[in-house]
Amino acid sequence: MPTLTESSSASSRLSSPSWTSTASSSSSRSSPSDDLAVPLNLPYRSTQPAAQQSTFLFIDSQADHATNKKLRTQKQGFLLKNYHRRKKQASIQRLKAPSKAAGDAPSNRLQIGYSSNEQFISQDTDSTKENANDGWVDEREISNASSNPSALRSEMWSLKAFLSQGYVDPFAASAVKMTDSMNLYFHHFRIHTIAACYPLDATRMSQWWWQKAITQPALLQALLFLTAGHQATLESSNGVSSRVIQKSMRDMLHLRGDTLKTLNNIMMDPVRAVAESTTLVVASLVAIEAVDANVEAHEAHMKGLRRLVSLMGGLDTLDHMTLSKIYQSDVKSAALYNTRPVFPISARWRSEILQDSRLFLTHDELDTSKDLAALGTSFFSAAWYPTLEPSMKTFIQVMQRLIAYYEHAQRHPSSVMPTDNDLFLVMEHQLLSACYATTDPTDINEPLRQTLIVYLNLRVWHFQSFPFMQYMVEALRTALEVPLAHLQAETPELLFWMLVIGSLASQGYKCHRWFVNALSDVVERLGLGEWDAARRVLATYFYTEQVSEKRAEEDLWNELLLKASYSYIAPRPT
Repeated sequence: MPTLTESSSASSRLSSPSWTSTASSSSSRSSPSDDLAVPLNLPYRSTQPAAQQSTFLFIDSQADHATNKKLRTQKQGFLLKNYHRRKKQASIQRLKAPSKAAGDAPSNRLQIGYSSNEQFISQDTDSTKENANDGWVDEREISNASSNPSALRSEMWSLKAFLSQGYVDPFAASAVKMTDSMNLYFHHFRIHTIAACYPLDATRMSQWWWQKAITQPALLQALLFLTAGHQATLESSNGVSSRVIQKSMRDMLHLRGDTLKTLNNIMMDPVRAVAESTTLVVASLVAIEAVDANVEAHEAHMKGLRRLVSLMGGLDTLDHMTLSKIYQSDVKSAALYNTRPVFPISARWRSEILQDSRLFLTHDELDTSKDLAALGTSFFSAAWYPTLEPSMKTFIQVMQRLIAYYEHAQRHPSSVMPTDNDLFLVMEHQLLSACYATTDPTDINEPLRQTLIVYLNLRVWHFQSFPFMQYMVEALRTALEVPLAHLQAETPELLFWMLVIGSLASQGYKCHRWFVNALSDVVERLGLGEWDAARRVLATYFYTEQVSEKRAEEDLWNELLLKASYSYIAPRPT
């Protein structure tokens, strides 16, 4: 990080990661709304005079060290502030500039254009200047909205998001003709499915996928196919009538057929077959079939994805967002089969993750709330911790930092950086790439690894209702069987945490009874009669308060309390 920075409108600017394109020079321009005879009261439109933009940031080089959190925050804020200002200027420029010629070829590349509270933007890779400045939102408005959850909810349903959030697009902008059911599924995808698939900044990711899907029929159909299956699963879990569930299943099969038909037509065209947009579609299908545990279809699509990546010239030739989808499909596939990922992490892609070095490679203290002060402390103070493999110690340390940051980001959405979702992909990729002994009854590295994988997919990603979760909890059960007696005798509290994670993740699946029986014995051994006492034990490992998981926790604890009276199968949470 340089010690003297300024924006592009002056001499130089704070250096940013390589995916940030060079901004165009900023000249004074009037707002497009100045031409309107009657001003419109748009949501969050500031009526206060704009504050003067600072173009320099002077830093004391002697104070610029890793432990200076105040200075680090100041530099990050300066970078974001000037970046969003340049995006505002470019948005005005783009509105006044003539549109591209009708004969211009569509883009095959995805570019990462970000704003702090707006959507991802993709443009043609040849339009470097336009990419760097696409989209803007006022920093003061971000701060005000992020500090108020109701304001964020209002943002989703405001005039700015009307077309993208409503059931029907009045301009029929989609690449395929949308029926009422398709509009309903796409709405479900943007509100519910995206929230399960992306730990952070779901609103922005929802808008990014909407922009991609309306121009790519195969991608739109694939997302609708995923959502119809997700909706059918939720309907089944919540006791909806079989007639409604059957309709969702029929829609899912119909959309799946349409997706494959469209994709086959693309593959017949030698130019479109090797376009990066096609790679994005196939990677999405791999991820969908993986989380749906459709093994046969998954193997076919994964074979095609590997071939496409090879034809494209390797991972390093692909755009950051395309690579993110490839890695997401890869880690979910590896989690399904309990194997190692197929694709290695690209050094270029990882270097573009803005907070990678901060969370993975340093030991700086993070800003955490008081309720997270005990997070992970029982790991580091345990007598068995020094006996762990060095790689497992690293996993636990990094996991502690990631969970703390995840919880911080939930409370302060404006602090989220554009590539923060990729942090969790890197973590899961590393966990799945590790291998430990499974025959030593005193070796607890493997059950720890499996528990961390399940935790990520249960409480960071919210994939409990997706079928592939059954395979992950079965792998955890298998890993626990050999060292179970040792864990019961030597580390009952650690075993309690593992079994709680396994029990919550396995609700509604075949191995749930095994986890509940084992958990019941440990609860009795530890004398945990109340959930509050149990919660205090869990908080010293990896466990945080999540409103969306309250019902699942209540179901599990009721099941434990009533186990001796009658057989009780907890419903799967919504």
